[in-house]
This record gives sequence, C-alpha cells and structure tokens, in this order.
Amino acid sequence: MIHIFTSVVNRPDFVSLQDSLFKKFLKNDYKFHIIDDSIDETISNYFKVICDGINSAYYKKPERTVQMNPAQACADTVQWTYDSIIKQNHKEDIVFFCDSDLFLIDEFDIVEYMNDAIIAGLPQYRGSVTYMWNGIMFFNMPKMKDLDIDFSDGIVNGEMTDVGGHTYYYFKKNSFWIKETDVQYPTHFYDIELQNEEVTRGYNFELHLDGKFLHYRAATNWHSNWRGFEDPLTYKTKVFNQIVEEILQ
Repeated sequence: MIHIFTSVVNRPDFVSLQDSLFKKFLKNDYKFHIIDDSIDETISNYFKVICDGINSAYYKKPERTVQMNPAQACADTVQWTYDSIIKQNHKEDIVFFCDSDLFLIDEFDIVEYMNDAIIAGLPQYRGSVTYMWNGIMFFNMPKMKDLDIDFSDGIVNGEMTDVGGHTYYYFKKNSFWIKETDVQYPTHFYDIELQNEEVTRGYNFELHLDGKFLHYRAATNWHSNWRGFEDPLTYKTKVFNQIVEEILQ
C-alpha cells in the first residue's frame, strides 16, 4: 500500500478533491494522511469531518512555541511529519508527500515509477546549491539506508534556499541524487486559459511529472493572508473547479 501525506492550513475543499482524483487515477492501493497545521478550530473541524468521510488518517500538528514565517512553518511541518510519522511507522513502505494543492490528473502507478529509485522529486537551484522541492517527494523507504533528512530552509553554502534547502546535505552525504520530476507551465487546459494574469495574479498553474499532476499554487495564501480561510484568488478557484469537473467526468 502507498502512503500519501499532505499538510494543510486551509482549503478543506481541496482534500476531498485530491482524494477523488487519487481514487480515479492512482493504480495503487493507498492510505491518505492529512497533517492539520491550521490555526482556526473551525477549519480543523472541517478537516476532521472530511477526513472521516473519505476514510483518511487525520493528525493535528502540535502548536509551535516560536514565531515562524511561512517557509519556516512549512519546513517545520514537513519535518515533524517525516520524523514523527513517516520514519517511525512506514520504514517498509513507499511514501508520497505532496502539496495540499497538487492534484493527480492522469493514470499513475507509484510502485512502478519508484521501482528503480530511492527518492524522486523536483530539483531546485540556488547558485551552487541543488536541493529537493517539498511539494512532490517520493520515498522508497526500504531502499533508504539513512532515514535522517533535514527539510529546513535558510542559508546553505552561502545561498538562501526555500523549504527543503538542507536536503542538499543529505544527497551529498549519501552520494546519490533524486529521480528527477519535471515542471511545465501550460497555457490552456482544453479551452480554459491558464495564464490570465487577472485570474492567477501571477501564480500560474503548473503541470508536474510529465503532466500527471496539476499544481494550483499559492493555495495556502502565503503571499497574502497566510493560513487565512478567505480565498483571495476566487477567479482562479472558479477556473480550477472547471478543470476538475472536466477531469472527473
């Protein structure tokens, strides 16, 4: 069984959509795990109800004792999830960690994809530093000799990195590199325009892994009212819902 993890801070509607698309397109049996890092009890209750409805595992991330910016908080949640749940309970499994606004839109077999890989993901580049983006990460846990990974952001070899920057040290220490996924910026989905500035506010939709995953982008509102329940990209959500309706037909 594949174990899928995502961390959430808002947008409970996205959880059920992710699960519906996994059910339609993922060729493997899976368990969906939701890590709740929201700050509003009302939102948490929404997540709990949705998780019960789709039979997913729900975890409430412990509250932080220090103030963090969005990148630090995201890295902290990924780290807590990996150390406290994945590393402890899924050493013999294939694990997929994805952004809360990343959606499977084509048939995909994770077991087959990871057959020849230890870790797969999207590389990020900052000067001389190359590291793994946190939004799409596959771990073939039985093949990993060293289970300790640091997903922190911050300064690495003099370069400012985003979430996952410190994974650079993991791959350098263990002398292998990820199986690389890819990213594209499509202009249209069927007849739906995807790069209208008035719709996306500059956060254009992405396609990942040969077009198998659609990335909404910026759904956590890190660019405005981070973790806020209000949706500042209502037109983009409308376009996204059109896309999902087409895909699920």
